[in-house]
Amino acid sequence: MFQNVVAFITAVTAFLTSLGQLIFTPNVIRIDFNSVVDEIRPVHNVGRMPEYEPGSEMNRVFTEANMTSCRTHDIHATDIHNIFPDFSRDADDESAYCFAECDRVIASIVDTGMEPFFRLGISWSDPVRDREFLLPPEDYVKWAEVCEHIILHYNEGWANGFRYHIEYWEIWNEPENSDDIADNHFWIGSDEEFFRLYDVSAKYLKQKFPDLKIGGYGSCGFYALTKTNAINTGATPRNQYFVIYYQNFLSYIQAHGSPMDFFSWHSYTTTGKNVRYIEYVKESLAKAGYGDAEIICDEWNYNPTENDKLDRRYGANQTSMLLMFQNAGLDMAHYYNGDDDGTLWSGLFVNGQPSAAYYGFWAFGQLYRLGSQAQIKNLRLRDDLYAVAATGEDGQALLIANVSEKRDRVLKIDAGEYTADKCFTVNENCEWVEIPLPEKIESGSMLYITFKK
Repeated sequence: MFQNVVAFITAVTAFLTSLGQLIFTPNVIRIDFNSVVDEIRPVHNVGRMPEYEPGSEMNRVFTEANMTSCRTHDIHATDIHNIFPDFSRDADDESAYCFAECDRVIASIVDTGMEPFFRLGISWSDPVRDREFLLPPEDYVKWAEVCEHIILHYNEGWANGFRYHIEYWEIWNEPENSDDIADNHFWIGSDEEFFRLYDVSAKYLKQKFPDLKIGGYGSCGFYALTKTNAINTGATPRNQYFVIYYQNFLSYIQAHGSPMDFFSWHSYTTTGKNVRYIEYVKESLAKAGYGDAEIICDEWNYNPTENDKLDRRYGANQTSMLLMFQNAGLDMAHYYNGDDDGTLWSGLFVNGQPSAAYYGFWAFGQLYRLGSQAQIKNLRLRDDLYAVAATGEDGQALLIANVSEKRDRVLKIDAGEYTADKCFTVNENCEWVEIPLPEKIESGSMLYITFKK
């Protein structure tokens, strides 16, 4: 009896000691590379590219970062009205389609090793100049038939087409972009008219292509939510409208039995806020009966209105989003955007060269190549530290970002039988360099670390 009590006390003491180490030493990253907790998800993808020419050397950076998907939104050649310019024509008539420019775009994406994430709809448009393209189609079924033939062209060779096996087909983009219908850059129609377009199109396309993934709708996002997942009455009416629109959309498709293989949404804010938005989307989809739908953030950028330049901190901020997306269980994500105009909205390039942000995507791509997420045992790291460890046949690695505004963080790693081998970072000149493993991770920086036994 006494021995049992002693054994029990010893076990409890060991547990409390271990628990205390986890809770009270948050800077120690404790990795178990022998424990797999998830697959590494393709959250390091992109929307748009700098060039649309197969063989582009500039676009090779996407290949090197092991990106898997490029969303076609805001690539005007892929817009429905540019592919099928005369809606009065027969949807079955090959000669009614203008595929040439879109073919070049899709071939360029495929050339990098990425798969097109094909947005069926319209890019950013002027609500006055482009009004006729923003109005609801006269015939919703015919619009779906046009989409069907675009899919046939790229997946089944129709109209001298291809067999790319493109899997994801997204219905529209930000139909709720403005609560003023006349000033909407994507949809000049009522809410219910769009809900009906989605319902008719999703049912039609899913019936024709049951193995493809059909979803939508590229929601503007959830900025109006508070921590309690209620609409913040202090939020702008436009931001409140985004959430109300989403709730009404779910109610409509639930009532009509509309299929939805994935729900896509957008966000241009900080990492911490997006954690809350992902939780809200998961809960609301499950409640509406769409708990199996993939959750895809197919436009994001870390607070581009508050980053002041494309520096090392900007890169760390973007990297933190990738790490959070992985830990939050997001299925896929696309950074907006992959162009090279040197702005905060397209920050993967500076003067035609990879930026600090790009190297975070490259590093995450190496985790993706390894394949499996390894367990980081800490109950939680500090709020401004984000980390993901990966393991696979080709090795082990850790990517970590410190988004603290001012504070460096002590860096200690306990990986059991594994020890740090090489360490890379972006330096103050935004160059990707190998360095000795530091004793701290500096404010506004990231580290990519490989390991060996």
